[in-house]
Amino acid sequence: MSRLLCVAADKNIEATLSTLLECRQPALGVSSFSFRVVVHPRRDPGCFRDGPDFLNGLLSSGDDRGLLVFDQAWEGNPYATAAETANAIRERFVSLGIAGQAEVVVIEPEIEAWVWNTSPHVSKVLRWDDTRSPLREWLAERDLWPMELPKPPDPKAAMEAVLRVRHIPRSSSLYRELARKVGLKSCQDEAFQHLRNVLRRWFPPDYPC
Repeated sequence: MSRLLCVAADKNIEATLSTLLECRQPALGVSSFSFRVVVHPRRDPGCFRDGPDFLNGLLSSGDDRGLLVFDQAWEGNPYATAAETANAIRERFVSLGIAGQAEVVVIEPEIEAWVWNTSPHVSKVLRWDDTRSPLREWLAERDLWPMELPKPPDPKAAMEAVLRVRHIPRSSSLYRELARKVGLKSCQDEAFQHLRNVLRRWFPPDYPC
């Protein structure tokens, strides 16, 4: 039976992935599979520089599938776009002989991009009291999420502003709760869509999606 081995850049990505893979497989449109998520000790730069080798060391059989997940926004990234970063990683997969087993997901700019969508659960998880104003409008009023954009230009800054106002500590448990409750259909982030498509290709559902 195929396993999924994931290398994540940090605890927040690990929490998000682990929860999605454990609790949301039907919503992702995939069949059941086993998985393991490991955090790279050197975060995003480490994932970029030696993530393919790190992942290769986890793949113990030809049936295993490997996923490398990290943010595009980190100091020192030589590539301007997530597509360029991902292509550089895929070239490494080819050189290691694991291109058929491994894939990369580069989140642009960072994991908070997956949080901000139209699901009503976002406000609930962030304990937002709409008596002050709806969360979407509050962010727009502060130029953190202009109404004409599908997501905030700086997702992390938007998240930190809300957590500060609500006096919520930033922790991996928050990302677990968001991944468990927020509707996946409303997340149109390109990296998330890529993740879902890869999982469906590797672990196709037993029923039509």
